[in-house]
Amino acid sequence: MKALIDTEVYLYRAAAACEWEAEWAPDDWTYLCRHGDAQALFQDAIAEIRDTLPDHQPVLVFSDRVSFRYGVWPQYKANRKKYRKPAGYRQLVEWVSKAAPARGWEVVQLPDIEGDDVLGVLYEDGDVIASIDKDMLTLPGLHLRDGEILEVSRLEADRNFYGQVLTGDTSDNYPGCPGYGPVTAQKALAGCADEIEMWMEVLKAFEKKGFGEPYAITQARCARILRAGEYDMEAQTPLLWSPPVG
Repeated sequence: MKALIDTEVYLYRAAAACEWEAEWAPDDWTYLCRHGDAQALFQDAIAEIRDTLPDHQPVLVFSDRVSFRYGVWPQYKANRKKYRKPAGYRQLVEWVSKAAPARGWEVVQLPDIEGDDVLGVLYEDGDVIASIDKDMLTLPGLHLRDGEILEVSRLEADRNFYGQVLTGDTSDNYPGCPGYGPVTAQKALAGCADEIEMWMEVLKAFEKKGFGEPYAITQARCARILRAGEYDMEAQTPLLWSPPVG
């Protein structure tokens, strides 16, 4: 069994906690990050996960530099260009890969997909996904969040996914359906008994706003965190989401 760890979230949080501003000379300011402290915080987070899941092999996942979603929606994450990562963040990522063998960590990165997707496609029964990202709740299965293990059913995961399609994601820069926030999206999906009904409700919402099915599918492909069976391991290519059929 595996503890599938959303590595970049924990590493980013550790790095940000260890960054500060320094004035080296009058009016000369820089950002600094003491990597030794960030590494220690990150290792503490991994140790806590291992203590909670002693029977699970830690698997640290990373995103590829290129995501298939850039080809689905060219504006995907374009808004992040103006935001910087903590000082030396890329070097911390490299450190994790180098430090992994001695610490018993397995590191996995797959072409053309993000770390979130790696978590989903590697998941098997009995595994646990360790993350603090709410988007992970679009994946069915066991999740470790804030020290607690919770199980997300397939129906719950589908409802979370279709809710994300409607609301979009300002962080990832895809808009979803105009006029829908988390509350209105879940209200619209509340009466749906299965995935097909959810998709029909989502499609109806987009059509009311003047958008056709191709646009709704594009938004869904941005929102979809890949699940088991949705990545061709032999060809190392993602399988694009398609609407459910009855």
